[in-house]
Amino acid sequence: MSIASDMLKSSETLFSNSDALDPDFVPKLLPHREGQQQYIALAIKPLFLDRNGKNLLIRGASGIGKTAATKRVLYDLEEAEESDKVPQVFVNCWTQDTTFKILCNVANKLGFKFTHNMNTSEVLEKIKEILKKKNGIVLAFDEVDKAEDYDFLYLLSEEISKKAILLITNDFSWGDDLDPRVKSRLLPELVDFPEYSLAETENILLERVKYAFYQNVWENDAVKRIAEQSFKFKDIRIGIVLLKVAGELAENAASKKVKLEHAEKAITKTDAIKIKASTDLTDEERLVLDLCKIHTGKIFGAFYEEYQRSGGKKSDRTVKRNLDRLENRKLIKQEPVTEGLQGRSSKIIYIGFEKKLS
Repeated sequence: MSIASDMLKSSETLFSNSDALDPDFVPKLLPHREGQQQYIALAIKPLFLDRNGKNLLIRGASGIGKTAATKRVLYDLEEAEESDKVPQVFVNCWTQDTTFKILCNVANKLGFKFTHNMNTSEVLEKIKEILKKKNGIVLAFDEVDKAEDYDFLYLLSEEISKKAILLITNDFSWGDDLDPRVKSRLLPELVDFPEYSLAETENILLERVKYAFYQNVWENDAVKRIAEQSFKFKDIRIGIVLLKVAGELAENAASKKVKLEHAEKAITKTDAIKIKASTDLTDEERLVLDLCKIHTGKIFGAFYEEYQRSGGKKSDRTVKRNLDRLENRKLIKQEPVTEGLQGRSSKIIYIGFEKKLS
């Protein structure tokens, strides 16, 4: 066989559907999440029988299918008979992070777009008015731990009689400090998403290869190598990014196969820690982390002054909450100190991605 026969022509591609490697793509089949999907579907089912649904706290580490599984159930719900009687609204609390923004987002997705001159109470009344003609509503709040306040949970629980509220988070302590009034109205059942095993990781990536590439394009040892890297960081998203990068490297080399050498090069070329960070941290958390790097060793009071000087607009309470999240990810440490007349505080120590790698 000649060398030329093993090379792609300029008009050829290895990708049958590159969109299947985008972060927002939700496949029809979600291997190893069937049990969780069924639990979510059963929480919604009573709404179709004109009864109240269940509230769920969907919890697990980043990159193990919580959002995809929830979206898959909602997409399937859209295709069900009489789905118009039970609208579903998916809100990302990362971008819609206040009660007013969240309620406006809910109203918009229910078809009411003119919220710009309304206050929170008026938007809520409009939502209730729309839902009078429905059997109920499914409300999914992704990254719920990123919300600045939780008044929206109280209002929706109190004011809407038939609903299923799905709360998605990777913060295992979320809800511990929730207002008792909100807790008593939500009473969510827990749906845990365990981490994938190595075999499950490889199986999921093989399925994604089927969606994204033409048949017989990938060599088995190349997929195995990427699965190992994805499993190492306990995040399926890293594997999906590496599939895309390895495929592009093979294509750029005019190869008709994605080989082990392309997988190895993709791993070398792509910093997995940065992939995980880019998907896990909000812009605000990145700002705080960057300031931690610059001002490592400062006590919180002085650090907050630096935050304000840099243009930060959030309250000291919100900044403290972001610091706690960064500490949970082992990107910083907060060491308790005594701050003279101002009482107890903490010293902020930067760890960051670089030290985690070493």
